[in-house]
Amino acid sequence: MANLRKTFLNGIETIFKTFEEAVHVGTFNVVTDNGFDDPSTVSDDIRCIFEKFTAKDLDLLSFASSIQPKDIKGLMPSVDLINCEMTTKGHVLFGTDKYTVEGHELDPMDVIYTLLLRKV
Repeated sequence: MANLRKTFLNGIETIFKTFEEAVHVGTFNVVTDNGFDDPSTVSDDIRCIFEKFTAKDLDLLSFASSIQPKDIKGLMPSVDLINCEMTTKGHVLFGTDKYTVEGHELDPMDVIYTLLLRKV
């Protein structure tokens, strides 16, 4: 199974390199409660390809009931998260555009996240 996962990871890297012009580079930020009055922010640089949600997504994604007309589907390699854990308490900055993560799902091979991004 580990070799199959590695093959999928290599495939994702190839896709993101091939479609480089479609890749949005940004920062995923999560504010964590450290038990003190001063919460801290943990960040990771991420890559994301934007898509529109389709009717098939409505049948397959666990967060389908939360999708609104202007929401964006983001595809993000799981390896981009080093310091953070994926959470709906996070937000993503792509340049000056800020999005909240309203939903997320990791594929069965733990290779790519499907994100429900809502512009703030």
